[in-house]
Amino acid sequence: MITLAENSTNWGLYYNREVFASLLIGLLSLWGCSSNSASTENQKPVHPVMGSVTVSGQPAIGAEVLLTPVNEPAEPKDPRPRATVGDDGSFAVSTYGANDGAPVGDYVVTIVWPGGVLPDGREEPEDKLLGKYRNAKQSQLRATVKEGPNELPPFKL
Repeated sequence: MITLAENSTNWGLYYNREVFASLLIGLLSLWGCSSNSASTENQKPVHPVMGSVTVSGQPAIGAEVLLTPVNEPAEPKDPRPRATVGDDGSFAVSTYGANDGAPVGDYVVTIVWPGGVLPDGREEPEDKLLGKYRNAKQSQLRATVKEGPNELPPFKL
């Protein structure tokens, strides 16, 4: 038989664990919120950017588009605007959040179209564009983002 005196020690440990867990969760939540607000303070304004990528007239479904600022510093602090091409060949650029756009500026556009396994079991190349647009120092593709909504000219590869 357990008496109240014997059980009170166990209850104290249980209570202390609950208090500790609650404090830990609260502190982590506060830390998460404060780091979030600090990072948004340094974000550049972004503007919606839409575009499309086709290869031989067909949508480049799943191709990855990356915008690298023309005058990017050696150690960039800002994320690079990026997008993934959809089923119809279109894309919407994201920088800080989904489809939020890109900061104003001139960009070198790089595109990688990841290969996969064909229905017959053959493997496609790692990049179906064979690296032609992979490197920002070699890509001839360019884009300019201005204030307000932007519709880039189609990238017809």
